[in-house]
Amino acid sequence: MTVAKFKVMIRLEKLAKSTNEAPVCLRITKDRKTMYKTLLHIDPKYWDVKGQCVKKQHPNAELLNATIARKKASFEQEACLLTLTNDSISISTIRNRINDRTSFDLFEYADRYINQLYKEGKHATYKKNKSIIRKLRSYVGKDTLPVKSITLDFVKQYENFLLNNIGNNRNTTTVNMKALAKLVRDIYKNYDLDETSNPFRKIKFKREQTDRVYLEVEEVQKILKLRFKRHSPLYDAREIFLFECFTGIRISDILTLKWKNVTDEEITICMRKTDKPLSIPQQKVVKSILNSRRLILENNGEHLFREKYVFNILKVDIEKVSAEAALNAISSATAVINKRLKRIAEKAGIMKNLSTHVARHSFATMLLTNDIGLSVIRDLLGHGDVRVTQTYAKVISKKKEEAISVLNNL
Repeated sequence: MTVAKFKVMIRLEKLAKSTNEAPVCLRITKDRKTMYKTLLHIDPKYWDVKGQCVKKQHPNAELLNATIARKKASFEQEACLLTLTNDSISISTIRNRINDRTSFDLFEYADRYINQLYKEGKHATYKKNKSIIRKLRSYVGKDTLPVKSITLDFVKQYENFLLNNIGNNRNTTTVNMKALAKLVRDIYKNYDLDETSNPFRKIKFKREQTDRVYLEVEEVQKILKLRFKRHSPLYDAREIFLFECFTGIRISDILTLKWKNVTDEEITICMRKTDKPLSIPQQKVVKSILNSRRLILENNGEHLFREKYVFNILKVDIEKVSAEAALNAISSATAVINKRLKRIAEKAGIMKNLSTHVARHSFATMLLTNDIGLSVIRDLLGHGDVRVTQTYAKVISKKKEEAISVLNNL
């Protein structure tokens, strides 16, 4: 086993002329390769080269030597533990470990990763990963999970647990396993571990093609014919659903749509999901909804402020609260609307699980049914890749197959 060697030394070649101080470093050598970790800075005249310590003449010699001893012991322990775990570990791995101070415990690494997502304001990804790791902790039943414990058998058993014990579907299971695979892959990469030991190296998790629920034109017309009183809780839910049906705009962008985003002919927004601009021409149903909401404001003696929401559902201005608070407000409002859409489906006699996203699917399929090109639909939906939009083309293809199968039964 190759052992790392340690020496405290002053680096005179790094002397700062402005302060006349040089760094005192811990030199770590392994496999003829070297790294340095700075412990403190000092005037070279106070450094004892032979004793590897600060000379007694320095007024703070005792404190500085104690600091050197403490840091040296800590870094030596980190490096030695790594070497004991795997003697083939390189100097770059030791450097990363000492600089990042991150252990090879998956949960500790995951916590750091999740906290970083939170700090960066990526709250949707933060919540998803937090939930995934919470599920994994429950399965393991411990507060630690050494990365070396994540073997191929462990991966297969956990996947089976998600599918059969928890009852996650194939796609949800794949999302969980891919998140775990990313964390493990990052650890192996960041700490220069032997990639052949990574159980995810050759695993490809499958996804199932799910049927996208959408409404036929006749079903959309049924909702158009419904009438609710202005103060009915179903009134706004119906208008928001139809607004999405005829614009394709995501519910998060509809809820945060302000009058400043609306002109006489189009709606222009910056999509929350992708942070990209999107402009949608107004269709007659959309114009009718917007005009109706303007009229309500006028009848109530209210002014149409540019910063006011078109659909006054959210109780907070998402531009004035934290990203996490904005996400929670949008998620809560969407959940309430989806619940009300179930009642709307019943009243319209529609035997489908209605939700806000069904409206977006309906928008795409109605356009495809009327022979609108995929590239145009991609731009209207704000997809970055036409391959995402092609999912809807498969829906239309399936509709054609079903139509021909009907003829076969004649």
